[in-house]
Amino acid sequence: MATATTTAPPAHPTGLTSRLRQRLSRRVAAWAKQRQGEDRNPFVLTQRRIYILPTRTGLAFAALVFATLLGSLNYAASLGFALTFLLCGVGLVCMHHGHRNLLGLGVHYLGAQPVFAGEKAQFQISLKNASNTARYELELFAGKQRSLPHDIGARGDDIITLPVEANRRGLLTLERFGIATRHPAGLFRAWSWAYLSLECVVYPQPAPPGRPLPTQLEEGTEQWSDERGEADFAGLRSFTPGDPPRRVAWKAYARSDQLLIKQFSGSQTTPMLMAWDSLPDEPVEARLSQLTRWCLDAHESGARFGLQVPGRLVKPDSGAAHLDKCLTILALFDADD
Repeated sequence: MATATTTAPPAHPTGLTSRLRQRLSRRVAAWAKQRQGEDRNPFVLTQRRIYILPTRTGLAFAALVFATLLGSLNYAASLGFALTFLLCGVGLVCMHHGHRNLLGLGVHYLGAQPVFAGEKAQFQISLKNASNTARYELELFAGKQRSLPHDIGARGDDIITLPVEANRRGLLTLERFGIATRHPAGLFRAWSWAYLSLECVVYPQPAPPGRPLPTQLEEGTEQWSDERGEADFAGLRSFTPGDPPRRVAWKAYARSDQLLIKQFSGSQTTPMLMAWDSLPDEPVEARLSQLTRWCLDAHESGARFGLQVPGRLVKPDSGAAHLDKCLTILALFDADD
């Protein structure tokens, strides 16, 4: 009886090439990091850490020069030799200026504002030119992400934004990024690696609006009732970070140049608690998305709200700092803890 045999399909050439390229890229990256080590913020690009290779345009230019040389040798054309040597000189000058365009450039990482999942993290990096020569066509890159090219004048500096896809909540870490240039003529690409471990907090993606906000605190949290009711005006107090702008006494500020907050008494308002257990039938990521939406809606309305997730309890408060604290807890939440 004949037995059927199956053979694995041959590997696709494109996929094989991609895997080999990724493996080579990882090995080169490990070699470069071992060679130069971790960087301190800020730092300056030195000669031994700048790499340069011809671009596709540069390779085509080299092929043209070689063809010109062969033609000159074949026909013993002195003008052909002159053109060949002239083109060689142009290529060498371009290579020197491309390397010089990065040498001595100061690099300073400034930080990144938190973003929501699905957006792009914007890493802010300052490049400083301490020389008397302008720098041209400088760009930052990380993988397939690239910034726009920038020119920096003599003794000048510029802040360049490196956009990176933030597809998942949590702490987005960028172990390295590159600074590159194709100036002049695009015949060579000079670049250098920076190992600074850039970080950006990625909030959970908010759930669609429409679900009503929680109206009550959980049992045992009545002591969090809002002492700043909205019924009767009770006086003024000094401004503290996190107070909502809608309660600032602007007329008093115009008279005294001092920020004061209106206080009220009478009917008390109960702050809201965004509780993990109020969404028992939903998976982890769906809960985090809905809690994020509730926090945003409560902040937009100016209400005081708290947050409760397994292992963390944030008392009700208001303001941008409080919102950032709650969203950061949701972003870094680990269901396994």
